[in-house]
Amino acid sequence: MTRLAFGAPSTRRTPLLGALAFVVPTLRSTRTTPLLGALAVGLAIVAVPAATTVTLSPDNLAVLLRLGAACAAVGLVFLFDDPAKPTTATAPAPAWRGLALRALAATAAAALWWTAAVIVTVTGAEAGNADNLPLRGLALEAATFAALAVTAAVVAWRFTPRGVVSPAAAPAVLAAVAALAFVPRAAAVFVPVASPGWDAAHLRLGFLLAACLAAAIIAATLPPTVRRPPPRRSR
Repeated sequence: MTRLAFGAPSTRRTPLLGALAFVVPTLRSTRTTPLLGALAVGLAIVAVPAATTVTLSPDNLAVLLRLGAACAAVGLVFLFDDPAKPTTATAPAPAWRGLALRALAATAAAALWWTAAVIVTVTGAEAGNADNLPLRGLALEAATFAALAVTAAVVAWRFTPRGVVSPAAAPAVLAAVAALAFVPRAAAVFVPVASPGWDAAHLRLGFLLAACLAAAIIAATLPPTVRRPPPRRSR
């Protein structure tokens, strides 16, 4: 049996230290300033009307929550900007681990933002109009916006050699949300609160959410595109 010399440092790394060695640098490299700015603007969209004495209908409150959630979703894509991709993508560790960690951070940020937005909306609503808000359905809409953002960012990361995804993913999220807003009435996903088509619209949103998550998972497991430096010419 081989014994370690007394006082010799062990070279074995515990799983916790190994995880921290991966998680901490990844989170430190994320771009949080654009995210915080987008979350602040999204929260202001619901907070400014809530701070006034204007009476807003449940439909008005729902529209404000949708606009705020769309703004927050745009901010999520900045978490996936990864200028170090040309070096990290060729590392032995699978690339999907970094994407999964960034997606987890995006999920946490979206959940915290949604909680704050709902509290502000319900607290500031006049005449008890917040009591008629279908918060579950609106939460599904916000989750779909976040899923669109994550999917756009992961796909852009997959095909962007330099790893900076926000220039492509942020406009894609805005375009997707705008396209959903102009879907024909028969297949609409954004309907008035008291509309008889509310349940059907959110069933379609549920399918869209599932499709986004599936697309993100597939894109995350594909080999990434990396831009390699040109070979040096011999003199």
